[in-house]
Amino acid sequence: MKSSVGKKGYFGKHAKSSAMLVSLAIHATLILVAVSFVAVKVIVKDESSFESKTVKRPKIQLKKLVVPVNVKKKPPKPKLVKRLVVKPRLNQNIPDIKMPEITGVKGGMGSGVGDAGFGAGGLGFTMPEINLFGVKSKGEKIFIMLNSNSWMMVDEIGGMTAYAIIKNELVKILGELNPTVLFNISVYSGMQAQVLFPGWVSASSENVGKVKEWLAPLNMVEEGMSDNAYGLKTLGAGGSGITEDFAAEPFERMESWAIPTMLAMKQQADSLYVLTCRWGLQRKSVSKGAKTNDAVVRRWEEAYEKAKVKLEQENEERRKKGMPPRVFKNKGDMITSYFPNARGPAISKELYLFTPQDFEDLMNATRSKWIPKKTQKSSGIAKNKPDRYTFNVVHFVGRKGGSPNDETYFKKLTSLTGGEYRTLAGLEAIQSAVKPENLE
Repeated sequence: MKSSVGKKGYFGKHAKSSAMLVSLAIHATLILVAVSFVAVKVIVKDESSFESKTVKRPKIQLKKLVVPVNVKKKPPKPKLVKRLVVKPRLNQNIPDIKMPEITGVKGGMGSGVGDAGFGAGGLGFTMPEINLFGVKSKGEKIFIMLNSNSWMMVDEIGGMTAYAIIKNELVKILGELNPTVLFNISVYSGMQAQVLFPGWVSASSENVGKVKEWLAPLNMVEEGMSDNAYGLKTLGAGGSGITEDFAAEPFERMESWAIPTMLAMKQQADSLYVLTCRWGLQRKSVSKGAKTNDAVVRRWEEAYEKAKVKLEQENEERRKKGMPPRVFKNKGDMITSYFPNARGPAISKELYLFTPQDFEDLMNATRSKWIPKKTQKSSGIAKNKPDRYTFNVVHFVGRKGGSPNDETYFKKLTSLTGGEYRTLAGLEAIQSAVKPENLE
């Protein structure tokens, strides 16, 4: 009989394999169990609660409604008020106080350097304006130059009658200026010139009165006057001659309106006015002329003597009619007026006519030369911007017009300085350019 102890079954023979299977079965069971569970996370939010701060607000008391009641007020009785009516005086007498030149200031009393923001222009004040025969300009220092030679009184322009109107208008315009405006006036003829004041004066009624007295006898029409009662010799009392020599290259000498113009530049004028009928003999010789024919010169002088006799006869007839004497431009004009075929000696020498640019250069040089040294150092005018001025011309010509060259030159010079130019042809044009009340 076989013993059962020694006999091995299936599991006995495969003990390790069986243990492995059991382990796998257990793990599989655990995995299935684990997979079957679902993890759920529940988030419970607390309810938010906001607590507002208590704000203390002012309590407004309600106003009681008031029903409007129309109450008719009795108008007050009118009271009598005493009023003093004073008529304003436009041109009051202001004492002629000579103020020293203020250094660093353009225009003297009451003005300043416009570019630097000082003075009347820089402070926003309007510069004084003058309107003379329709030519306007602005400035605080006004220099006026009046031509008094025979050319201004020829019949084509209006004779001495027109000249009287010009003088009268000039005085009236000066009288209408603000008394604080500074001015000076000069009268010139040929190579000579007179100036009324040695320096700037205010446009007070007293100073304007001096101008009126000075100009009153100048070229004045009066009964029984002589044939040559005109020119600088007829000026009234006062004034002095301009003797200073302002000539510099290319000029050899000054003449006509150039003489007072250079004085105005020395005195630092803001606005210059020239009342004239011609540009003048602004020239110099650059070569010697050939010898003139003696016979031509002799005939010319004979014609001149005959012309003087005719002029004397004509003026005698004019005096009988109460008319002013006839005036000619010069010797040649008188001869050719009575003897149209007369021929004078020919000018054979070469001449150089000074240009407007020549005059502006000399004007600027003269002005710069006489600028106060303290002004140059303190304000820097000479370094930064040139001091400006305006050159204005009222050109009186005949009814048929004047010299084209004169007009061209004057227009050019006025444009170079920013000034104005106007032509008045004949007596009627002069009368229409002034105020009716000034034609007395």
